[in-house]
Amino acid sequence: MYSGNRSGGQGYWDGGEAAGAEGPAPAGTLSPAPLFSPGTYERLALLLGSIGLLGVGNNLLVLVLYYKFQRLRTPTHLLLVNISLSNLLVSLFGVTFTFVSCLRNGWVWDTVGCVWDGFSGSLFEKSSSHKCIYDAF
Repeated sequence: MYSGNRSGGQGYWDGGEAAGAEGPAPAGTLSPAPLFSPGTYERLALLLGSIGLLGVGNNLLVLVLYYKFQRLRTPTHLLLVNISLSNLLVSLFGVTFTFVSCLRNGWVWDTVGCVWDGFSGSLFEKSSSHKCIYDAF
């Protein structure tokens, strides 16, 4: 079992060999020690769950109101709907991975999950800011 920190420092396997040392890698997978205490992970999960639920609820409300009321269909409100849609996607995809990881006291996804989490967060957040920049000109 691997024990070490996530800051890139030298960690050690249970046999005493340094992780990343010359030679073949030991059998098994790396399992870093938890970064926070279980109580801290529970508080973070509660906070992220609250942010996620508020984000989904409020952004869905904006989208439903825009769809339901014809007089809200103006260019200014369309910009707000675009921002709301990208924020909704961040609330659904960005918060979910981190929320589940906090419930399990550490990152539980594989490399593909890590890449998807970073990609989706960057894509949806950047698309929101780029919409604002393009509409300003």
